[in-house]
Amino acid sequence: MYAADKEYIKGKYNLEKLRDLENIVAEAVNVSIPFNNYITGYCAFTHKAGIHAKAILANPSTYEILDPADFGQTRYVHIGSRLTGWNAVKSRSDQLKLGLSDDQVKAITAKIKKLADIRTLSIVLLLSSYCFSRDLRLHVG
Repeated sequence: MYAADKEYIKGKYNLEKLRDLENIVAEAVNVSIPFNNYITGYCAFTHKAGIHAKAILANPSTYEILDPADFGQTRYVHIGSRLTGWNAVKSRSDQLKLGLSDDQVKAITAKIKKLADIRTLSIVLLLSSYCFSRDLRLHVG
């Protein structure tokens, strides 16, 4: 219904309350909601693969028929994966106003991919385990 007439559905239902309703029902029947649940899960609008993430950053509708904001959710592009592309790292660098060149971002992306082959990385792990030196090369802390 949402995909066919988004504005009608948004006018008829308060979609941002869907997650709250789901939590109330889950608590009442004593079940856990999977983190990757469609629409309401914490990872519902998470993207990580290179080409996929690049397309999401350029035009979210290429891979998302649902707008996460309509459901009170946010889009997240994960950069701690061996599948991470440099465009995703560049986007995060720009969000953080790091002022990195494309070559620096590509070098950092290569290091992330290499480390992610060894273990799963989170943004917290990336930021706490590594620091930027004066020349902005990624160094082990």
